[in-house]
Amino acid sequence: MQDPTPDGIQRAKRRPVSAAAREAILKAAEEEFAERGFGGARAQNIASRARVNKALPFYHFGSKAELYDEVVRRALGRLGDFMRDALVASTPRERLSRFVHRLFQYLAENPNWARLIIREVIDERSRSRAIATEYLKPLADGGRELLLNDMAAGRMRRVDPVQVIVSITVETFGYFLLFPALPYLGVDDPLSPANIANRERMVIDLLSDGLGLTGPETASSD
Repeated sequence: MQDPTPDGIQRAKRRPVSAAAREAILKAAEEEFAERGFGGARAQNIASRARVNKALPFYHFGSKAELYDEVVRRALGRLGDFMRDALVASTPRERLSRFVHRLFQYLAENPNWARLIIREVIDERSRSRAIATEYLKPLADGGRELLLNDMAAGRMRRVDPVQVIVSITVETFGYFLLFPALPYLGVDDPLSPANIANRERMVIDLLSDGLGLTGPETASSD
C-alpha cells in the first residue's frame, strides 16, 4: 500500500523521464518557486512551463517538497562551481574577476535564481534552510580563509573578511534583485549584454580598488 507524502501526494515508484524533460521540469520549478515561494507554487504552473503532463513534476521527484529541495540544491551548488572556477586564478584581482564574471553571466541568463537564493536565505519559514546552510557555510568559511591568507601575504588591505563577503554578495545579487526598478533609475534594458558588462566592470573595479587587490586582471573568459 502506498503511503501519502507530507504534501498529500501518493508516493509511488518514481517515473523515469528523459534528461531533457527533467531539465525542463527543474527550470520551470525554479521559475515558479522563485516567483511564488514554496507554499504558492502549483504543479499545474510548473507543468505548463515545462510543457509536460500535470502529474509528472511531483510524480517524478516524489513530492512537491522533494522537487523544491532539488531546485534549491541545484541553485546553491552553482555558487560552489563558480568559487572553484575562481580558485585557479593566480592573483586576488583575477580571482574576483572570474567569480563575478561567472556569477553575472549566470544570473543574467537566469534572473529568477537570485530571488530563489535570497528567499531561501532570509525566509524564516523556509523548509530548506538546512540545505542553504549545508552549501553556503562552507563557501563562506572557505572565502574567509582565502581572504585572510591574501591579507597576511600583503595581497590586499587588512579588513574584516566577513564584510568583504557581504559586500561581494550585495554588489552582485543586488543588481538582479532590483532589475525591475532599474529602468526608473536610468538603466534601460538592465539585462542587455552591454548593461550586464558595465555593471560587472563597475563591481570588479569598486571592490578591487577599495580592497587594494594586487595582481593583473586577465580578460574574462566563459
